[in-house]
Amino acid sequence: MAFFFVHTFAFGCPQLFFFFFFFVCPVGKCFFFFFLPFCYSFPLIETYIMTDYIEERQMELEALESIYPDEYEAIGENEFRISIYPDEEDEEVWCGVSLHVTYTPNYPDELPEFDIEVIDGSLSDSLKNKMMDDLRTAGEESLGMAMIFTMASLLKEQLNEMVSNAQRIREEAEEERQRKLEEVEMAKFNGTKVTIERFLAWKKGFDKELEALEDQAKLARAKELKNKLTGRQLFEQDKTLASSDAKYMDEGDVSVDATQFEKVTTVVDEDDDKDAVWKRFGNEEE
Repeated sequence: MAFFFVHTFAFGCPQLFFFFFFFVCPVGKCFFFFFLPFCYSFPLIETYIMTDYIEERQMELEALESIYPDEYEAIGENEFRISIYPDEEDEEVWCGVSLHVTYTPNYPDELPEFDIEVIDGSLSDSLKNKMMDDLRTAGEESLGMAMIFTMASLLKEQLNEMVSNAQRIREEAEEERQRKLEEVEMAKFNGTKVTIERFLAWKKGFDKELEALEDQAKLARAKELKNKLTGRQLFEQDKTLASSDAKYMDEGDVSVDATQFEKVTTVVDEDDDKDAVWKRFGNEEE
């Protein structure tokens, strides 16, 4: 005996099955068959399927509460949010978001309703839209199984990437600044190539500077000498200078009064100068 069944959906009765029983008589080598109709109810199957969805969602919620004990926040029976922050803090680029999820009736066989809400810092619209698209793609690839953890993990990776990109940009900018400073410092040691023309032009200017400095030094010296008195002039103006050294004299020393002496002008005779002794030294050898 064998049996098989045929669904009668094509005949307008989606709730009816026909079971066909097929008998073979080994003696008379004859066979016959009959069928038995069997009915079932779709609402019962739908109730079973919905129960299965509810159990899957409940299991996922328990897992999420365990994974995110501080970040998970229940809003309703099928609505919740998970707070997500990057692993590394950055003062210039800092953003905390929450993944707001609402289960749909046929989840996980269909995507849930979800949104990204900024709870700390700032997030540009373009970056938020990109994150939403990436989450939607990740959810579509996970249809038929729990996907919230996958979406939350992806969102955290994107926040970490945002922080690391900002740090990398700052580091590259700093490296570029340091490179330019080094180029400026190195340029100081490179100097200008010396040619004969450049050297002569430099020497001409240098000589002018030296000449000007020498002239200034001569003027300063002449001015200093003009206003400076000679020793005789000092003694003549201040009589006390003549006896200023008296305190250093020993017993028996005689002081000399310069005023008692007359000023004598010595006139050198040219004949005497010609007959000077020092001029005869060279002539004796000749």
